[in-house]
Amino acid sequence: MPFAENSPDPEGEFPLATPEYLFYLLFQIDRQRDMAFEPLLQRHGLALHDWRTLSIIRRLEGCTMKTLAIYSTIDRTTLTRTVDQLVTAGLVARITPPSDRRKVSLSLTDAGESVHAKAVAELIAFNRSILKALSPARQREVTRALKVILGAVVPDPVLAQDLLTYGRADIAGRL
Repeated sequence: MPFAENSPDPEGEFPLATPEYLFYLLFQIDRQRDMAFEPLLQRHGLALHDWRTLSIIRRLEGCTMKTLAIYSTIDRTTLTRTVDQLVTAGLVARITPPSDRRKVSLSLTDAGESVHAKAVAELIAFNRSILKALSPARQREVTRALKVILGAVVPDPVLAQDLLTYGRADIAGRL
């Protein structure tokens, strides 16, 4: 059933023009998914920002605060507080090489790996339950479209490629 005649979508299918509605939906999907997933994380003693930080550190093993900030899109002050709390909780370690005391990399501790493994199992099941209404082929189609959008949003092509590969240089040439 089409929306009201005054809908900016000329075909009346959406309540907004397609580009605006697409980004509205992306925002709502992200926020609603976060709100639904956070209670699952709380069972592991994690908040959503803790989870994202742990996941990025694990994925980009030995990552710096600068890299963590790029991938998390969290401001450095908030991110430093989050990392401090994760270090205090024994989930993250700060490693400073003796050759350059200014460089600090982050990695998960054994406890961090354990918490991450438990939470990621829940995340995988959660994501799959959300997407079960879409066939695997449709999921791939939507994912391809989102890759194009992300590539268009990020002005730096090197950064866009890093984000699209989630730091995996080994697959960069295949994307």
